[in-house]
Amino acid sequence: MKIVHNGGLIATIGDALDIHQVERFLFTNGFALPFNELELIYTKDEALDVRKKAYKTQSDPLYMEWQFDKTAEKEQVWRDKVAEIKARYPLPVDS
Repeated sequence: MKIVHNGGLIATIGDALDIHQVERFLFTNGFALPFNELELIYTKDEALDVRKKAYKTQSDPLYMEWQFDKTAEKEQVWRDKVAEIKARYPLPVDS
């Protein structure tokens, strides 16, 4: 994965890190950059890997709640979380 700030490459990391791991990496390596100004660029495999981990810990429990409650509100909460994860870890655009 690559970490970019204002169009400049900050770091290339061999592993796909989630947002919290990136924050720790930057802090540990002395980068004091606003996180909302960073662009995280994942390969397709990396994005799929971190999405899978996020689904397991964040959206799967919401899915189970929806399956138990069977309400439109619970379904929407789950779908919103899935959309959030996809936006957070976008797949690269093939050029």
